Amino acid sequence: MTSQDVTIVSKGILIVGYGTTDGNLIEVLDTQVGRMKCRGWEHVEKAFFRVSNPTIPEGVKLLVDQGVNEIVVLPYYISEGTLTKELIPEKLGLGKSDSGKVMVDGKEVSITMASAFDTGYTLTDIICDKIADAHGDMDCGILILGHGTRFRAKSNMMTIKMNAERVAARGYKHVGYAFNEFNEPTINEAVDRLEKEGVERIIAVPLFIAMGVHLRDLPKKVGLDPYKESGDITVNGRTINIFFARPVESNPRLLDVLDQKAREYLDG
Repeated sequence: MTSQDVTIVSKGILIVGYGTTDGNLIEVLDTQVGRMKCRGWEHVEKAFFRVSNPTIPEGVKLLVDQGVNEIVVLPYYISEGTLTKELIPEKLGLGKSDSGKVMVDGKEVSITMASAFDTGYTLTDIICDKIADAHGDMDCGILILGHGTRFRAKSNMMTIKMNAERVAARGYKHVGYAFNEFNEPTINEAVDRLEKEGVERIIAVPLFIAMGVHLRDLPKKVGLDPYKESGDITVNGRTINIFFARPVESNPRLLDVLDQKAREYLDG
């Protein structure tokens, strides 16, 4: 066997986010890329579906230029949907498949698309951490917020609802969930329900990836100023204090998920 007969496999990771013009998603992904490299992954890049740079094809090329020929794509998304199932694979050259071989600058590259954070208990643990950080307890009203989705499987809706049920199963007495758009209940409907249960304080936990335009709009929907962390609101004639936690951002628990998925697809 000659040296020309040996194919050297170099493995790389591409963390993909949606993109933003008003938020901190770029900084979030930069943090997780740096952490992954410090865990021993040599070839790690970020990319964005739209608006921000590098684009997904550019991110793939950055890895290929480093000699990588096997890539796992880690979507930095709360739940599965049209983006993770169809649109991102298309930009990777996979069509509607989650894996395959593509040609990049005349080189054959194997690409596999991993899943979003979705149904794992990591998101539930993050919610409980945020309740603790806000000095909450089992008697507080807990409001878990999602973006909502038009995706036919309604995966974001199911992820939010499932996490609310898991939090309630851990002993929290007043747990609700709501969506920014597309799905029900609305935020005002969920707040109204928690008021009727007699809560004096609500901790709202947005299951969103990063700060952005939606995190400006959510406080406004309950009568707070944009981006305001906490304040008193009047619901059915009664004053309730509401606290808005930050989104999941670069939570270290999510890094553990990224690392685990990378090892699942690339080790061995």
